[in-house]
Order: sequence, then structure tokens, then C-alpha cells
Amino acid sequence: MAPRASRLSASSRASCHWPKVCEPPLPPASASAASSPSSTSMSSVVGGAGGGEGGEGGEGVERPLRESKFLPTSTMYRLFADGCGAPPTGARVVYVDGGWDMFHAGHVAFLREAAALGDFLLVGVHSDAVVNRHRGCNFPLLNQQERVLSVLACRHTGDVVIDPPWYLTREMIAALNIAVVAHGTTQDRNMDDRDPYEVARQMGIFSTIPSKHALTVDAIVGRIHANHDRIATKVEKKMVAEQQYYKERYRL
Repeated sequence: MAPRASRLSASSRASCHWPKVCEPPLPPASASAASSPSSTSMSSVVGGAGGGEGGEGGEGVERPLRESKFLPTSTMYRLFADGCGAPPTGARVVYVDGGWDMFHAGHVAFLREAAALGDFLLVGVHSDAVVNRHRGCNFPLLNQQERVLSVLACRHTGDVVIDPPWYLTREMIAALNIAVVAHGTTQDRNMDDRDPYEVARQMGIFSTIPSKHALTVDAIVGRIHANHDRIATKVEKKMVAEQQYYKERYRL
């Protein structure tokens, strides 16, 4: 599968203000409100996070999901999905699934190798509830809409399945004409002893891709913790600047 040169053009990126898509926007919370106990701080978002790609650190502790303020539109989805579509007739369809949280270079490297197994790469993006159930803590850090857009924008992605079943079924394989089911060696732990890819193994279409990239969500969260004070100060200054911007532009 030959990768596309680019998924989003410069003009598309310029016209797509992610994640602020509403006009006029709501005024941001004040810096003082951000520091109040009722606000969600950066440390509370990633605090205790240790699940990441391996899914071990979270110990499967399911917590209430944070309410998303992200507002995607159909236009945004079209821009990010530029180049996606149905597989060509007779194409060898490769299916992979995952949480794709904090979409990073390790994910891109894996998708590139998966795409090389066939002619068309179909990527499943699990829901927030499923990711949280298996990783625990405060995962996912990005909500489903954000993770879907990240995967859509990857040049190796042919199309996306939103909220696929955790346990792959024969019906899904047949309906989507899947010829290969691939998964990496770095993965979330299961909540039971059942293999999510048991059906694919029985059909002889399962393939394991060694996870070669050292970057994981664990590593990203570790960097955030290590730089928490510096980042918190930077965010506070940004919020003050944004508040002033909205005040001057929208007279809020």
C-alpha cells in the first residue's frame, strides 16, 4: 500500500481550528478558577497514569470519564479524512485496532508496518469507556473524537471503524472483507482470559507486528510529570492571555 503524500493540505489545516470550532467561542475559565479545587488541573488529568500502551499501570481501575468539551463538526471530519474511502475492488484489507491515545510516532510506525501487509488499512478506534475499562486511571487522555481525527489524519490509514467490538467476530470480518488482522506486541491487558483475536487466529489470518518504537503513552505521561511545574506555569500564562484576547475581541 503506497502511502499518500499528505492527508491534510496547508489550506485545510489553516481552515480547521482544532479544537475550537464554535463562533463565537465561550470565554475560557479565569486563571484563578483554573487553580481552584473544583477545576481539572494537568496533574489530575495524568495523575496516577501508568497504563499507557502496555495497559498495566492502570490496574484496570475504572474511573468516571471526564466530560469532553471538544466540539467536532462534519466539516472537520471531512478535512481529516481527506483521502480515506472504501477499499478498491479486490484489495487485501488489513485490520488493526487500539486506543491510539496521545497519537504519537510509535503509532505511526506501527500503522506503516500494518499497511505493508496488504493494500488497504482499516483502523478500529475503541471508545472512551472501553479504553478506560482496560487501562484504568484517567485514560484515555484524549477523547474518542480526538483520537479518531488523529488516526484519520495519518497517511497510512485507509478508513476508520469507530467503537469496534473488543472481541473480533466472524461477522465483522466477513462484513468488512478483512483478509489480515494485525496487532502489536505492546498492548492493553485483557479483563478476562478470553483472547480478543481468537476468531482471527482460528481463521489463520492473524499477524503479530513487533512493537519496535520506544515511545509510549507511559513515556509521554512521564515527561508531563517531570515537567509539571513548568507546564502548569505556561498554561496559567496562556489562560490569562486567552482571557484578555476574548475580552478585547468579543467584549466578554
